[in-house]
Amino acid sequence: MEHSVEEQIEENVRFCEELLKRNPNFIPEESGIDWVDESPFVSPPEPEQTQQEPSVSTHPVVAVAIPDQPEEHTSKSVVKIVRSLFICVAIALVTGVLITKFVANHTTVEGPSMQPTLQNGDNLVVEKVSYLVGQPDRFDIIVFEHSERTNYIKRVIGLPGERVRIEGEKIYINDKPIYDPYSDGSLSDGGIASQTITLGSDEYFVLGDNRDSSEDSRSKNVGPVKAGKIKGRAWLRVTPLDQLGFLNS
Repeated sequence: MEHSVEEQIEENVRFCEELLKRNPNFIPEESGIDWVDESPFVSPPEPEQTQQEPSVSTHPVVAVAIPDQPEEHTSKSVVKIVRSLFICVAIALVTGVLITKFVANHTTVEGPSMQPTLQNGDNLVVEKVSYLVGQPDRFDIIVFEHSERTNYIKRVIGLPGERVRIEGEKIYINDKPIYDPYSDGSLSDGGIASQTITLGSDEYFVLGDNRDSSEDSRSKNVGPVKAGKIKGRAWLRVTPLDQLGFLNS
């Protein structure tokens, strides 16, 4: 199950909210400072008995004054807060679209078709950069679009232009058997590949590692996978934590 652009944007917005909470200085606070007399306390002189001109203290009074304009400060604070939130949401939208389209996204394994390599419920990071600048290699684990609402995760076996055949529980590429280190040992049904299939210039032949419990390129419902349907390469297993690590092809 692949995470959508909307889910990525929601995650980015939650990150922005957490950022604002953890960085209170990012939101300006109103100042409550009034007049402050910073001079040391000096007792006024005792008045003399004789009538004199009123004395004037020569001690300077140092004061810091901030105009009392609470409404203006509140207005400016609100504007800054709104502006900060707007910028945060804009960044979330842009990065959400760019990341899910061009860099990487999350997917969750559903079903047993990739056992023992991947288990039901594993959470993966699917990276897309490799296939923007290159092509899938044999034995890459890829995520591809099977239907409008469903993505499949399988392993690449046959490459564009190759001839693929499954016979006697063995896989033949261009009439030569290949070493298949990722199979769980079962391959009783060759499906449409029981007869030689010649892949097109943009087609890949894919299998699940759990060969007898996988709907893959052997099925007429799936067949060879077009390059334009490939979403990316399964790159990193995030959970379960005791299985955290990169997925090697």
